[in-house]
Amino acid sequence: MRFTVVVLTVLALAAAAAPAAASGKVVVIGDRAAANNVPWRGTGYDALRFQCLWAQGEIAAAGYVNGVAFEKTTAATGRFNNVRAWLCHTSKTELERTFANNYTGNTPVAVLNMRSVTVDGTGWFDLRIQPTRFNYNNRDNLLLELRWNGDSGVSVPCWRSSRRNSRCYAPDNTASAGTVFNNGQRIRLTIGTMTAVEPTSLGRVKTLFR
Repeated sequence: MRFTVVVLTVLALAAAAAPAAASGKVVVIGDRAAANNVPWRGTGYDALRFQCLWAQGEIAAAGYVNGVAFEKTTAATGRFNNVRAWLCHTSKTELERTFANNYTGNTPVAVLNMRSVTVDGTGWFDLRIQPTRFNYNNRDNLLLELRWNGDSGVSVPCWRSSRRNSRCYAPDNTASAGTVFNNGQRIRLTIGTMTAVEPTSLGRVKTLFR
């Protein structure tokens, strides 16, 4: 009997502290203007520093950015090494050449640091960023920065959009400046909240035994 009570107590505590499910609003930004190999350009590039910009009005939702996905145009598969990503609030409405200036005094938040990323499959490719790292305020515009160094030599084209001056990149992950292009990046964002562990109390556990 005592053993049974202990087991039930452990199970009750586990249930009370169970991870909450992720939830969020899915926002797709940008038209399908043309296919472009950047940011996953493995042919001709050995490294990349890339920034892209979206306006607050295109997002229109506050909360943690729990997902970032690029829409592929083919089934090509490429591997990219030392991949890092940051999200940042910004007041910029168009990007400029100097990467650091596009932060407009805000601090980028690291959301990805992977030894290698394989961009595969068809349709949307989820970058698998760390959730609940960057809390978007729905007041500023949003900047994504992506860097990688080393690849498998295969480019993976994705849809870019017709948004003006919203992509800047250089074929060097340590570059301080790049070239601004008169287009944007089609993207899918998942914005919501995720609680690692829900609040627990002894009272809540007791109710399981009533």
